Amino acid sequence: MGVAYGPKFSSDASKVVSRGAGLSKAFVGQKNTFTVDCSKAGTNMLMVGVHGPKTPCEEVYVKHLGNRMYNVTYTVKEQGNYILIVKWGDENVPGSPFHVTVP
Repeated sequence: MGVAYGPKFSSDASKVVSRGAGLSKAFVGQKNTFTVDCSKAGTNMLMVGVHGPKTPCEEVYVKHLGNRMYNVTYTVKEQGNYILIVKWGDENVPGSPFHVTVP
C-alpha cells in the first residue's frame, strides 16, 4: 500500500514568465542571469538545467526571492551553443527550451 508524502502541487507552467539576457546570450567565465516569475502559476518546484556543446553546465544557482520569484545564475566554461531548460514542475515554461549563444 503506497503512502503519498510531501505537498500536493497545483500549477500551470503556461503562466510562468522568464526574463533576462541570460535566456539568449551568455559569456564564458561570467555570471549570466535571468529571472523567473512563477507568482501566477500556482505551487510547484522550479527546475533549471543548462547543457553545453559537450557537457552540462557545472554551476547553476537558483535563488528564491519570495512570492515564487526566482533569480537564476549560471557560469559557462566554453563557447558554443547551449540549451537552457526551465520547468515548473514537470512542464516546460513558455519559451523553454531556450537556445543560448556563447560567443
